[in-house]
Amino acid sequence: MFNDATTTEKSVKRSTLYAAVVGALIVSAGAMGLSAAVDSPRSLMDRNEYAQSRRAIEADVRLNLSKCRDVEGSARELCRAEARADERIRKAELEASYRGTVAASDEVRLERAKARYVIARAKCVDQRGEDKLACLKGARAEKAKALAEAKHAAT
Repeated sequence: MFNDATTTEKSVKRSTLYAAVVGALIVSAGAMGLSAAVDSPRSLMDRNEYAQSRRAIEADVRLNLSKCRDVEGSARELCRAEARADERIRKAELEASYRGTVAASDEVRLERAKARYVIARAKCVDQRGEDKLACLKGARAEKAKALAEAKHAAT
């Protein structure tokens, strides 16, 4: 009798152990599937390539800003805003490709929204009075909408 009870206890412990191992395998397989589903490719860019790309972006921005010197009035402000916005977006994209993280990709979306706002605000410069206020209000509304969409897309 004593021997039968011990065998039964061993059998119960063994089946509990098997169930725990199978459960752990199922959970780990699910986790591997989730990690494969997340789209965050790692960077193939090394530090030197990153630095070279960053210098190229900065050189392009200097060139674009120098072209803005030839333009007069509010068109100059718009030209400068577009050049700076392009710089911010390109640097964020470079950072995202270098880091290869989801957070960096989210930052690109936010930078695009901010850049559109800066350009829209620069377009309002040449307007006066109520038209300027309405233009700025519309630009702020578009910025808020774009930021909300970018943050929503991030989650």
